[in-house]
Amino acid sequence: MNEMGVVEFLRASDYRGRVVTAILYLNKSDWDSGGELRVFNHHEGGEERDEKGIDILPTGGKLILFDSSKVEHQVLASHGNDPRYALTCWVNGVLT
Repeated sequence: MNEMGVVEFLRASDYRGRVVTAILYLNKSDWDSGGELRVFNHHEGGEERDEKGIDILPTGGKLILFDSSKVEHQVLASHGNDPRYALTCWVNGVLT
């Protein structure tokens, strides 16, 4: 666990039981102040993830849904004077 760090360990152990994440962005439709959601390609069989990832701009009205158990992600820093708003919902359970 020391090599991974606490956050990485918790993600790897899937301690939360989250199976679906939904994010609805409540920013302006012309948002350009950073705060992108970066998602990484999932690889089966222990392959390394794509470190570049794909950035999704948090423009108002955009809804993002993804499999929480397979899609690693991070939120990049926002900049400027406008606060970044997002409504997040997690669905717990088991995908069948």
